Amino acid sequence: MVYWLLFQKSYLRNMQYKLAHFINNAASAIFGFVFMAVWIGVLTGKESSSPYSVQDMVHYIGASQVFLWIGVFLTAGLNIQTGVRSGAISIELARPVHFFVYMIIQELGRIVYNLLFRSIPIAVVYACSVGFYFPKEASSILYVFISASLALCISLNLTYLVGLSSVWTTEISWAHFVLITLLFGFGGQLVPIDLLPEGIADVVALTPFPCVLYYPIMIYLEKSPPDVLWLQAGWAATLTLISLWATNIARSKVEIQGG
Repeated sequence: MVYWLLFQKSYLRNMQYKLAHFINNAASAIFGFVFMAVWIGVLTGKESSSPYSVQDMVHYIGASQVFLWIGVFLTAGLNIQTGVRSGAISIELARPVHFFVYMIIQELGRIVYNLLFRSIPIAVVYACSVGFYFPKEASSILYVFISASLALCISLNLTYLVGLSSVWTTEISWAHFVLITLLFGFGGQLVPIDLLPEGIADVVALTPFPCVLYYPIMIYLEKSPPDVLWLQAGWAATLTLISLWATNIARSKVEIQGG
């Protein structure tokens, strides 16, 4: 019941900013159209030498803009750094709920809001303008759901660890910037991983960053076998264990800020 109430509060809190989020949606859709135009210019006349057709890339960019709001654009550090600076972290760590779950549940409320009022509206815009891909195999829908869930778990853990680092550093702006850069650069949002130079692509493919965006999109487009789910599951389990371990260390390290 406690976790359900936390989830509800987080969801309802975001309902207060629907107009601002509508503007964000418009900007996100426009960015997607710009990326589509760039790739159309790059691929036109060169499709025979590329693993992607123009239509493939349009679908890829559209899907990436939708996935961004539920897997990448999370609250910076899950706002853990705010509690560290104000001293509220001492109360949060003393609550009769696990701190890790406490922070994750609150962010899940925001993610569900983003799915309903950001990702879906953007998907509708693209479906009505440039078309939206729909998996041909029924099993692919299940694989997409599993992959997206694992991607969300990975992203939540990475963001949580960035926020938890504020226990030692107080400020996390630099860490958040590095994480977003890696998710955009190595996550496949700007360039699909398989278009990177061969040696770099092989290394990047094994990191957690493409697991957040690239693999879910490729499974959704039915261009990747479901075997990559094992890699995603491995990173999800590993990062969760690291988050739990780091939380225990942070309990003994935290210093109250703000008096």
